[in-house]
Amino acid sequence: MKSGVRVAAVTSGPASRGKKALLVCVIMQNRALEGVLSSHVTSDGSDASSKITAMLRRSRFMEQVKLIAVNGITIAGLNVIDTKKVGRALGASFIILTRHRPRRRLLVKALRRLGRETRTSTKGRIKVVEGAAGLGFVKVGGFFAQSDTEISEDIARTAFEALRLSHIISRGIATGESKGRV
Repeated sequence: MKSGVRVAAVTSGPASRGKKALLVCVIMQNRALEGVLSSHVTSDGSDASSKITAMLRRSRFMEQVKLIAVNGITIAGLNVIDTKKVGRALGASFIILTRHRPRRRLLVKALRRLGRETRTSTKGRIKVVEGAAGLGFVKVGGFFAQSDTEISEDIARTAFEALRLSHIISRGIATGESKGRV
């Protein structure tokens, strides 16, 4: 993917099971902030994919966004993002950035426990997580990057900076003050 593409970085604010969490999307190009979008998702719910798709579709940036960055495959607790479905719907690629090597086994275990505790089916979410296992990952700087397309180090760094800003904004709005790191 060429340098200069617009990156949409999506994060959520703090999550409490069953409640709504703030969803923030930062749009960046060449490490320059171009816009901020917001919505809400259900904590530990199953609406992340549809909310991200709707939020980006109604924005003026949609035509230029070619890469969507997320910090892990879940937001707002265990609300799983179907990156393939969202990517197809929006005509964009995904980059999943994490500080640690992906640990899908632990995520699947947590989803199964959530299903038992809430008496809901998590089969669809587990299938999405297992489907993401096909994405290879590379270490870029101090984090791991997984994508469905080839990503340059410069693009990965822009995506990480966009995620960092999105995290700061969502935490600051939801709690009154930002803190921590992505």
